[in-house]
Amino acid sequence: MMRNDRVGHVSQKAVERYCCSMASQHNPLSGADTEVLGLVAYSALAVMTRLAKDGDQAPTIEAHVQNARMSAQAFSLFEQLEKWAQTHGVDLATAAGEFSGLYDDLDARTRPTAWVERLVKTYVTVGILGDMLSKIAEYHDLTQLGGKGWDVNQGEWTRNHLGPQTLEDEQLAARLSLWARRVAGEVFGLVRSTLFTHPNLLPDPDAQDELVQWITQQHRQRMTEISLKG
Repeated sequence: MMRNDRVGHVSQKAVERYCCSMASQHNPLSGADTEVLGLVAYSALAVMTRLAKDGDQAPTIEAHVQNARMSAQAFSLFEQLEKWAQTHGVDLATAAGEFSGLYDDLDARTRPTAWVERLVKTYVTVGILGDMLSKIAEYHDLTQLGGKGWDVNQGEWTRNHLGPQTLEDEQLAARLSLWARRVAGEVFGLVRSTLFTHPNLLPDPDAQDELVQWITQQHRQRMTEISLKG
């Protein structure tokens, strides 16, 4: 548990760095930048909810506590985004509300039946969406909204706890690989539909294929890190 507590501490420091970075900017946001901010903020709330649900289904109190802690960190990130939005005259609730229900269909179509499936679903979803948000923020010169720590270290936690199991159990790895591919297919579909319905998120329509290709490469790398096939 000492390692997990350290991870949580590091993640909290990352949130604090976001706060300092974001508070130093006061330029007004364009409509497209506000849209990016809303998507990132709504996604932070979605991660918070997902991790809280994961914790509620955890098989041990230790896992429950760690997921609850990560959930709280996701909400802390939302609060920092809210403060930053206020300095730019943006109502974050309104901006985030434009994406309300974005992940509902994804959740409905990918219901896990076991704790390990739940871990993989969150790992795949947060990883792919995190990559999308990171690149979109980069396109808009808002990199402080899409840093690699935005997933509150859920990826690292999963690699530490699930990785050893899938490495030793080939049958488990095969089953979870199939599940991961199913989840990833749904998430990539969501990525494309989001970029299509919100064209201002990208600098030009031609960037979509390049972005999805890059995200796919990142996803495959993450799968190898937990001994699963992407």
